[in-house]
Order: sequence, then structure tokens, then C-alpha cells
Amino acid sequence: MIEDEIVESLKKAGAEVGNWYDVSERPGKKPFGKEIEYKIDEIMWGKVHLRIEGDVYIHIISKIPFNWKERVKDLKISGEIEDSAGGLLWIKEDPKNIEKDMNIIKQYLLSIKK
Repeated sequence: MIEDEIVESLKKAGAEVGNWYDVSERPGKKPFGKEIEYKIDEIMWGKVHLRIEGDVYIHIISKIPFNWKERVKDLKISGEIEDSAGGLLWIKEDPKNIEKDMNIIKQYLLSIKK
């Protein structure tokens, strides 16, 4: 099941992971996806959003104050950067690349923290 693969990839990248929950546009509406929250060390946290049709988006919130917009060109990840602003980053991801890309982002953040 894709949810289990995502959780396993996050854990292999060093994340503490919560539980999946349904998300909808408004309370009472039919869910259009699921989300799970994660945290990696004291460096980043966020959510993984899994759409019903299978698209995976990862929301990354850096605990290091800086602006992603100025630095996304430095990220050599497989995922597609959807948006960035301040310490927030949204990427569209292939589930098989989650572990690799999360490790790349974690190492990048650790390098700028120094």
C-alpha cells in the first residue's frame, strides 16, 4: 500500500511520523486525499499529502530561518518544486524518491545551519 511505502521512506530518512488522516476542502465534504505529519530532528517538519488519484506532495517547513525561494536552484532533488516562500517548500514527489530527496534536503539544511 502506498501509505506504508511513504511512512517507511520517511522513517528511513530519520523522520518521526504521525498517523494518516483524511482531508477535504471543508468539513463534511468528501475527502480528496490523506495527510500525515512528520518531523526530522530539530531541522524540519511538515506534512505529506497523498491525493486520492495518487499524486504525492510534501510540505517542508525549515526550522532554520532563511528563504527557500533564493535557494531552490541549489537543490538537486528528483521531486518537482511546486512553490517556495520563506522557510516553506512544497514539492511534488514520486513515492520511490521520498527517502533520497528528504535526505538531500535534510543535509542541505544542516549545511546552511553551520
